[in-house]
Amino acid sequence: MNKEKELYSYLYGLEKYGIILGLDNIKIILSMLGNPEKKFPSVHVVGTNGKGSTTAFLTSILSRAGYRVGRYTSPHLIKFSERITIGNREIAEKDISRIAFMIRDKIANSAERKRPYTFFEVTTALAFQYFAEKNVDIAIIEAGLGGRLDATNVLTPLVTVITNVGLEHKEFLGNTIEAIAYEKASVIKPGTPVVTAAEDEALAVIDKFGKDAKSRVFALNRDFRYNSTKVTEFDYFGIARKFEKLKLKKLVGLNQFENASVALAVIENLIQKGYCVTEADIKTGIKDAKWEGRFEYVRKAPPFIIDGAHNPHGVQSLVKNLSTFHPDERFVIILNVLKDKDICEMVNSLKPFAELFAFVPNKNERSHTVDDYKRIFSGKDKFLYFSDIQKSIEYMLTSKKYSKKPILFTGSLYGVGEAKEYLKKINKKLC
Repeated sequence: MNKEKELYSYLYGLEKYGIILGLDNIKIILSMLGNPEKKFPSVHVVGTNGKGSTTAFLTSILSRAGYRVGRYTSPHLIKFSERITIGNREIAEKDISRIAFMIRDKIANSAERKRPYTFFEVTTALAFQYFAEKNVDIAIIEAGLGGRLDATNVLTPLVTVITNVGLEHKEFLGNTIEAIAYEKASVIKPGTPVVTAAEDEALAVIDKFGKDAKSRVFALNRDFRYNSTKVTEFDYFGIARKFEKLKLKKLVGLNQFENASVALAVIENLIQKGYCVTEADIKTGIKDAKWEGRFEYVRKAPPFIIDGAHNPHGVQSLVKNLSTFHPDERFVIILNVLKDKDICEMVNSLKPFAELFAFVPNKNERSHTVDDYKRIFSGKDKFLYFSDIQKSIEYMLTSKKYSKKPILFTGSLYGVGEAKEYLKKINKKLC
């Protein structure tokens, strides 16, 4: 077995342990590594939707300001290295291999484990070790699932971000908004400012945690806000600063006004802590920020859009974007959904924009299968079913009936990654 195959056989082999929440194992690994998470300043980003886009805006702005910015996100779309970057540069294969095998060997020689180490725990430790080695000026760290027991919740960040709170991962986090907000707000550290776009009952929970921790909570539409002046332009009215005519270019959509504004409120807090960021850095950083798979155009005419709206909350944002950018068009919608999402709510929200739904599984073990789709939507018209993502896209692009139609591929980010991998091979034929 060559080194690369050995590496990914080890890493992806850890996925058999599934999702196991808790901080004991990650603390053991990090202790064996000399606690790298304490060797760089960070921003901790949790929430239901918008985490990746918010990290993209923060990374772009701070990089433009001259800082060496680490970023850790999940899942990746095509390559594992997408998860761990410094600026726009992905971690090198040799560094993934070196650090992963170092962690593997330390684990193997340690008697200090109470349960198996999971994929996310090992990859989180890998990212923290890499950022410490590279001496980043700041790291933007996206939580995986929840917050309180997520492996990333070993950080003491400069700023905590809770993008928003929706009903997701209910089997792990609880069945109500309040319960899920509790899990996410539990990452708040004493005296650490919090920036959030959460609303109503979720914001009430976050405010209480902030008060108990003596941490100031800055909430969208209360302590800072935005006003969209065009579909890709907005003004930001911040905590202490105002920025006008900020333009989205590579990362567009109405939901991105919110994500960008959250990022700007974080930047304001970082400026208070000594980071030097100019208005020019902000304007250029907002314009240059990019995050693949979020209302991304593969083809302009007729439109072929990829969007990782992987839950009902994400679909709400997608629907707003479709209403704004394509109000009179009906799409062939290729949908792949994980079993823990409310697929019926997602389909019902998208129906006004659908000429046809095509259901397809992705390769993740938590994906709905073709049989699942047929059982859920049996007897319904306007539905097609495919065994894999490549076949579904290939059919839509070559079928006489659908090839000239607007196409929307959406749902799980695992499926988005599969779609992008295939589309990159044939992209020249679409443009």
